[in-house]
Amino acid sequence: IDEATESLRLFFYVFADDDTAHRVRDALIAAAARGVAVSLLVDGFGTANCPDAVYQPLTDAGVSFARFLPRWGRRYLLRNHQKMAIADSARAIIGGSNIEADYFSDDLDGNSWHDLYLRVEGPSVLRLVRYYDALGRWIASGTGSFKGLTRLLQRCSDHKGTFRWLHNGPFRRLSPLTRSIRRDLDQAKRADLIQAYFSPNWGMLRKLGRIVRKGGQLRIVTAARSDNSTTISAARHCYRRLLRNGVEIAEYKPQMLHMKLFVTDNLVYIGSANFDMRSLYINAEIMLRIDDSRFADAVRGLVEAHMPHCEIITREIHKARTNWFTRARWLFGYFLVSSLDFTVTRGLNLRRE
Repeated sequence: IDEATESLRLFFYVFADDDTAHRVRDALIAAAARGVAVSLLVDGFGTANCPDAVYQPLTDAGVSFARFLPRWGRRYLLRNHQKMAIADSARAIIGGSNIEADYFSDDLDGNSWHDLYLRVEGPSVLRLVRYYDALGRWIASGTGSFKGLTRLLQRCSDHKGTFRWLHNGPFRRLSPLTRSIRRDLDQAKRADLIQAYFSPNWGMLRKLGRIVRKGGQLRIVTAARSDNSTTISAARHCYRRLLRNGVEIAEYKPQMLHMKLFVTDNLVYIGSANFDMRSLYINAEIMLRIDDSRFADAVRGLVEAHMPHCEIITREIHKARTNWFTRARWLFGYFLVSSLDFTVTRGLNLRRE
């Protein structure tokens, strides 16, 4: 924000009412004061608890501000879960982190999140700019339809190239993001995932298991801690089938995990999408797919660096954790996360594991 000289475009699912968010807000106001064209878009559901007074200084300073608002009916279920910050149409930051203090804290004894940003520079950023501006126009229309949104997400997704922006949303069929992930998993000989929320459908679980059955390797790092333990129950419900197929599973322990990262062979996906039903089939999400063997090796090194901080889940450990009550709780958690609205699961929030 401080380095921008021409334009700033930001979209976040959560923009909180705390000191961290206020610092970002004040930096945006300062940028507008020095002549930078500033735009901030937020998701209406993710910021539902943030009062309008937080944003009023932005609009007073000439910052363009709007909410991606849910509507009653089918649109009520829709969330825009994306996170991005673009400076001067030349530099961008994408990932999973929201603008809230806990995402920028390293307090291991508190509620800090462990997450990942990627900085992107160069011509590919222009594709992201065009998407952002089109999304802003869709929001400003006030009557944007599902069809119009999915058409926008389809049009702004790349189908070839080393760097591909891929979107998900409420498509009738598979989104560009989900289709790409499924295709790459079908061809993968080795895959590594770090996923905060892991509760895919059974078809996707079969694809993951097939990697190992064909002689490949698959390693999945999931959360041992979360602000919503229902999601942990949902993930653990999936472990038995994966472990039976020889998949390596680890749970990250020091902080609440919020990272969204896939590596398959020479391909890396980084962005906002979890490996769950909502992110792969409902939410507006964005991931950058990067086809580069050296970068894939570097990211696998990042995955490897997490392993000393994880509990490795073997079939014996998983069996020792399990009785009829935990199996029922995990199944119920999976049902809630995969079949009901995420806000319902957060409200129920099963007992901590």
